[in-house]
Amino acid sequence: MSDLLTQNNIYPLTVVIATLGGKTLTKTIEKLNHGTIIPSEILLCIPERESKRVEYLLTENVKIVITQCRGQVAQRAVGFQQASNDYVLQLDDDIYVNNNCLKSLINCISGNNKTAVGPKLYDINTGRYHSFMTAATNDSSWINKLLFWVVNGSSGYEPGKISKSGINMGLLEDAGNWVDIDWLPGGCVLHYKDNLFLYDFYPFKGKAFAEDLYHSILLKNNGIRLKRCDDAICNVDFSSDVGFNIIEFVKSYFKYTRAMTRLAKGSYSRLPRLYCSIVLIIINNITRKLLKF
Repeated sequence: MSDLLTQNNIYPLTVVIATLGGKTLTKTIEKLNHGTIIPSEILLCIPERESKRVEYLLTENVKIVITQCRGQVAQRAVGFQQASNDYVLQLDDDIYVNNNCLKSLINCISGNNKTAVGPKLYDINTGRYHSFMTAATNDSSWINKLLFWVVNGSSGYEPGKISKSGINMGLLEDAGNWVDIDWLPGGCVLHYKDNLFLYDFYPFKGKAFAEDLYHSILLKNNGIRLKRCDDAICNVDFSSDVGFNIIEFVKSYFKYTRAMTRLAKGSYSRLPRLYCSIVLIIINNITRKLLKF
């Protein structure tokens, strides 16, 4: 890795990774440092208690940022404050960028200083495209078809929009470049430094459910256009979602519902539709998981 960083493909890009030092982080950094563009700065934002876990990853472009806080959004904000480049990429520690991903993201955002861009996500195990809440097809279950009607009324599926229930809808794989969508997945987003939010905007402790919606809404309210870059690709290991632990399942949906309720409180008419939608999502997910056993 050290020899690679002496080449001319180092680019003035800061990557901010909020982490607790999980096992996926090594591969995440390896992928960043073996692309057509190599970031000049990778900031690992980690609480002091866990910081020793990542010391072995230090190289010319990898730095440890000790945070006095815990939580993805809070840790990331500390990293944003210390970013030294005009381009800043927020990246989860289990996201693996493809060879040309960073170059494609930079090409997509270049010259549009009021824009944030994200990639397409694929399952590293199956190779399948992944996006939350994409359109029901003719082969979908009746529950899935009903879900889109409950989520967004007669408008049904609207790519990249936040629905009438407050739940976000994803983009299809072949949708190309989409500009002025309502939200971007928070796992990988490229920003201009001047557009960053440098504080912890997430209102709850623990895992930050729906934080990408909170962040996307803040960005749009600040005049930032959100764009999905069709040529930029990342891989994610979704295998952790395969298992079914009923206690963790219930906890996760409680926290998700709490986060979505907070978002929807600005429009109380959304709440009944939101809660009905979440019930259908739970039924749909339980059905899919049980069918795998």
